[in-house]
Amino acid sequence: MPRRRRKRKVVRVNSRRPINIDKVFFGAVAVYMCVICYMALTSVHIAGYEVQAGTLAVNHTYKGFAVRQETVCTADTSGYVSFYASAGDRVSGSSLVYTIDEKGEINDLIRENADTVDLTDDNFSQIRGDMKSFMDSYDDTQFGDVYEFQSNMESMVMELVNQSMLDSLAEAGDDSMFSRVYASGNGILEFYQDGYEDVTVESMTEDMLDPSTYTKQSLKKEMVQAGEPVYKLSTSEKWSMVVPLSEEEATGFINDGTNYMQVRFTRDDTKTWAKFSIVYVGSTPCARLDFNTSMVRFADLRYIEVEFMIDDQQGLKIPNTAIVEKEFYLIPKAYLVEQDGEQGFMKEIYDKDGGASVEFLKMTIYYEDDDYYYIDPMESDYTTGNTKLPIGTYLVQPDSQERVQVGNTGVLKGVYNINKGYTQFRQINILYQNEEYALVEQGTSYGLTVYDHIVLNGSAVDEDQIIY
Repeated sequence: MPRRRRKRKVVRVNSRRPINIDKVFFGAVAVYMCVICYMALTSVHIAGYEVQAGTLAVNHTYKGFAVRQETVCTADTSGYVSFYASAGDRVSGSSLVYTIDEKGEINDLIRENADTVDLTDDNFSQIRGDMKSFMDSYDDTQFGDVYEFQSNMESMVMELVNQSMLDSLAEAGDDSMFSRVYASGNGILEFYQDGYEDVTVESMTEDMLDPSTYTKQSLKKEMVQAGEPVYKLSTSEKWSMVVPLSEEEATGFINDGTNYMQVRFTRDDTKTWAKFSIVYVGSTPCARLDFNTSMVRFADLRYIEVEFMIDDQQGLKIPNTAIVEKEFYLIPKAYLVEQDGEQGFMKEIYDKDGGASVEFLKMTIYYEDDDYYYIDPMESDYTTGNTKLPIGTYLVQPDSQERVQVGNTGVLKGVYNINKGYTQFRQINILYQNEEYALVEQGTSYGLTVYDHIVLNGSAVDEDQIIY
């Protein structure tokens, strides 16, 4: 009997794999992190800054033009010159400055006997003193001064040798081969010429304020012609300096009523007082410093570096990056009205029939100068949300028919205060400013106080922007 075939039952199995929850979760986290990183890289970062009281280190060092009473003296005859006085010496009419030898015989004699001349202890002491002074004031950034010092030392040694030889010739009675030339008067002796000897404060020009093109010519020569300059004398202890300033600095000194200024000479770190005034050289405001002393120490310089000894003013210190500018309406001061203890203006309004009338409008005054009040154009009425003074609005002068149309604007500097979590403009009055920070006045209307928080980068935000 044939065996019956047994039917097999086939069960179909679902081939889809179950969802891997772990992979989905970590994938979502990865996408979220990518979005966060992208937003962090492309968005503007808003950082805060806490306002602190302090001082600002302001550089009050300047380089000024020296104006002195100077006389250039020329040679009466031609010949070979030997000098017997040093630059910076105080001389009188009895002081021997140089000798002149028409044939050059004394110059040859000095060269022949230079090695045999013995310098005195006083001579060596003078040389050592000058070397020590140079070493004490040496500055690596002014290496060119080394060459000038070398030239001065060579001249000093030659003058000492000349003087020793002159004394020897005088003792031997053999001084007929040259003529002695004495100082033409009292003063400080110098052996250079720069063309500014006749300049006065009143005759100065703007190009004289720039030391970068300054040159001077040495008057020390081996041979001179009659009529050529040989030396010059600074004949008065009264002298002046003209120091270029910025317009802001000049205005500050004028407002402060500065009449005298203590200065420090950076060359030798000495201090003195000078009479102070503001003058203009061309269109450049300058400080004029008038001295009665110290001329002898700087007779060899035309441009002198000084520091004004000014006490740094106290104020609120803020970074320059926080400073922004904002436009304000300028309203003439004659239009201000005070009503029930509040300040505002009379606004012209119209009824539905076109009839004109006025209503009192309370406004916040951010700042005022001699002529105008500064009003925020965006100030709004909290009950309606509308701007109080749309552009083109007319204001009426009290007790008059005069009107002014709103629209004239001016600019105030300020920062964005974020104490309340959103940006509020606060007006500042800058006292001093350097490359990184500004010192602003405390206690100004709608200004800053200590520990206020402001936006560090003011240009990155707008007013009324929510920060937190």
